[in-house]
Amino acid sequence: MNIAELLTKKIDSNQLVLTEFESKELLQEIGIEIPPQSLTSTKEETISTAERIGLPVVLKLMAEDIVHKSDTGAVKLNLKSKDEVEKAFEELMNIPSKSEKKISVQKMADEPITELIIGMTTDQQFGPALMFGIGGILVELLEDVSFRIAPIERYDALEMIHEIKGFPILDGYRGKPKADIDAIVDTLLKISDLVVKHEEIHEMDLNPVFIYDKGLICVDARIILKNKEE
Repeated sequence: MNIAELLTKKIDSNQLVLTEFESKELLQEIGIEIPPQSLTSTKEETISTAERIGLPVVLKLMAEDIVHKSDTGAVKLNLKSKDEVEKAFEELMNIPSKSEKKISVQKMADEPITELIIGMTTDQQFGPALMFGIGGILVELLEDVSFRIAPIERYDALEMIHEIKGFPILDGYRGKPKADIDAIVDTLLKISDLVVKHEEIHEMDLNPVFIYDKGLICVDARIILKNKEE
């Protein structure tokens, strides 16, 4: 199923918020790297999948009515053994939800230089607007982000990156490695191209994106679609 078919199917079924798993699968389709991930339903399947992907892993509860997973304890990080995976599975499945529950088993990503946020919102007057900033739990507190109306070119992406106050963190602050700026530019351009081609997308939130000296990886993502009336 291509991206257009997927988005149409979701809108027709009135599922306007894609799960994290679905959002990241879509991002992978446009060439953005994500951790290896797989959906499971049973404890045995989760343990065998974790061992196949390779420990340490992350387990996340996937349910349509749980959007902010960290707030509900629906994320279990850095599970290094079969026993830890088993315990985490049981705790996740005990979280209240009215939706069908599945577990996303994901490879634990390496520690990044820093965490980024890359997003998109739809402005009523100007259309899709891209956002970039330092991500993670501090993004709402710091509000250190830059915006551009899509579509953008390479120079727009570079301006977005250099505009934020946190740019020194990406430029080798206090002896840390320099971040792969080209990888960030490439990702911003891919998101720009996606939202221009697919006006069904109302909002995107890639947070956190782990940036390294070579490459980046999107660890969590959420995509919200427009309803038919919009």
